[in-house]
Amino acid sequence: MQVLRSTASALGLGIALLSGSAAGQGSNSCSGAQPIAGFGSFAFNTISATTDAGTCNMQQDVWFRWTAPSTATFTVTTCGTAGFDTMLAAFSNVTCPPTGQIACNDDSCGLQSTIVFAAISGANYLIEVGSYPGSGGGTGSIVVSLGGSTGGCANPATGPDVIVGDLNGVQNYGQVGGMYAYSIGTDSCNVGDTELNWFANNNQHPVIGQNIYRLKDGRFQQLGQSWLKHGFTALQLNLCCSCQSSGTGTRLGVGCSDPYGAGLNGSQGGLGPRSEVNATTGAFLYPFGAQGASGDSIYKRCQVPGADIDPTLNPTAAYYGEAQYVTPDDAAAGNGTNNASWRPLSRSGFSLNVTSSTRRAEPAVMAWKAADPTVDVQIVDVPNEGRLWVASNCYQGTGGTYRYEFVVFNLNSHRSVRSFTVPVGVGANVINAGSSFPRSHSGEAFANTAWTAQTLADRIVWSTDTFAANPNANAIRWGTTYSFWFESGNAPEVKTGTLGLFRGGPQADPAVSVCGPMGGMGQPIVTNYCTATANSTGQLGSITAQNIDLNARTMELAAANLPASVFALSIVSRTQGFVANPGGSSGNLCLSGTIGRYFGGAILQTSGAGTLLESGSLDLMPIPPNGVAVQPGDTWYFQYWHRDIISGLGIPTSNYTDGVRVIFP
Repeated sequence: MQVLRSTASALGLGIALLSGSAAGQGSNSCSGAQPIAGFGSFAFNTISATTDAGTCNMQQDVWFRWTAPSTATFTVTTCGTAGFDTMLAAFSNVTCPPTGQIACNDDSCGLQSTIVFAAISGANYLIEVGSYPGSGGGTGSIVVSLGGSTGGCANPATGPDVIVGDLNGVQNYGQVGGMYAYSIGTDSCNVGDTELNWFANNNQHPVIGQNIYRLKDGRFQQLGQSWLKHGFTALQLNLCCSCQSSGTGTRLGVGCSDPYGAGLNGSQGGLGPRSEVNATTGAFLYPFGAQGASGDSIYKRCQVPGADIDPTLNPTAAYYGEAQYVTPDDAAAGNGTNNASWRPLSRSGFSLNVTSSTRRAEPAVMAWKAADPTVDVQIVDVPNEGRLWVASNCYQGTGGTYRYEFVVFNLNSHRSVRSFTVPVGVGANVINAGSSFPRSHSGEAFANTAWTAQTLADRIVWSTDTFAANPNANAIRWGTTYSFWFESGNAPEVKTGTLGLFRGGPQADPAVSVCGPMGGMGQPIVTNYCTATANSTGQLGSITAQNIDLNARTMELAAANLPASVFALSIVSRTQGFVANPGGSSGNLCLSGTIGRYFGGAILQTSGAGTLLESGSLDLMPIPPNGVAVQPGDTWYFQYWHRDIISGLGIPTSNYTDGVRVIFP
């Protein structure tokens, strides 16, 4: 099993190196080269840089010391990310002056540059960024990606090797029943040293899948997926590198590219089901299911629920497109692990369009890391079978919670994934567990049954049916990404999770490093709930639980936005509820079940500013006079009742704040 670490320390806990889109500028000195790691975009500024002792004959250079996240081939490029005449070099020896030059380039794409070189996991390399002599400096970014993906043919793979060279456009088809449909155009590139088969009317051609993703409030999710476009003719163009034409449409030549527009990739008659494809071997059925069939405007196309893209519901969300090619001869050559690429999408109403540039040979999960460098990304290979990607981000949330966010992307494992296990420290509290997945549609055989989440004493397990119980269960199949999440009052630490495989086989269920909550007493989780109604001040009364210490058995309650100098009291229950205008009140009672007075039932008076603050013992009294002591893991609900008047009428009444839920550690 290969595991790729994309941050300097595990899972974003105490990151020591800049990673992803970190705001690095590069060092003017080779000896002080700025440390970076993994994939992503890294800013540089050479405007005031001097010329150091590099050997690529560039001027006004800056330096990075890059740590390789895996043993693989990597691309470093300024194509599309700098506005001046750049040059790039890489060195295997990190001493200065540098020796062991392994790559040097000028003018790979216009006046910008690209280098491709092999690296060893954990090893350090010097990357030099500068300008062509006499051209002056500037600002920009270097983009580090997996594979020989931007130039490709500078270091061709053995055998045919198809990648997505570009996501070239999006076609928008409107909606049916609140489901919107899209298709994404793709340019394929053969970056191998052998021609790639592209025969129509049999099973020796590529199939092309398209996916759409959203990043919203720190959560990365796949929203939709298409059926598969079956290739039929290959042109011989030069998008990725110099094309050696095959002279025929039945093979994509070495270094050649072939464009399929968004309209062509959305042509319904040429779309077949994903369920007929083994992405590990590249084998698929031909003729394919529903061949030639068409339907309404969303049939077979990449379908996204309207609520997930509505600008009014998702004002700050970011969107991404992803495409993937699968074909038998590429898989047989062992080159099936670089076949997915992604690109940011802009949104106008419910329409989507490509923007920025395509990130080649890496899946869309890397868009999450590009947007947030604290995201940890790993590659997990099922030996002799297929590749999975696992990404996670675990961080301090609000109200005493830590957020735990995960995604699992199955690139090409035919065995697929039916369960995902995250260890939990004994005594940790876990709440709000959930998951999401892209919906199968248009008659595809796969189920859309939601995964179940089971929280046990030492782990949380999400799962779907076994293969034996249901061969069409909602497993994480090739080309799809599932998202998982929960919250806890306990801080994260590195643990070992498990990916449970769906189909049988000789390989064991792979382990993967993830973050999970520590055990023992963590932080209390404090969450406000239940909307208050405006009181005579015109404001909504609010309650806060704070300074909670279960060891000392003390807590404070505070309230704000209340009328000045009125009587009030705190109430408590083990049960959340909602009753509008109870007993003629003007507010909402947010408790139910047995309700008692908190802190001994003292009658309080609000301050001149309409606030309250009280503290006391955590031995609660919902059934006076018998106190009930709070226990670790308990959940209690609190609220303030207060006197009020009906505005404008002067009629006495009462009202309530909102409610607050406290989950004690």
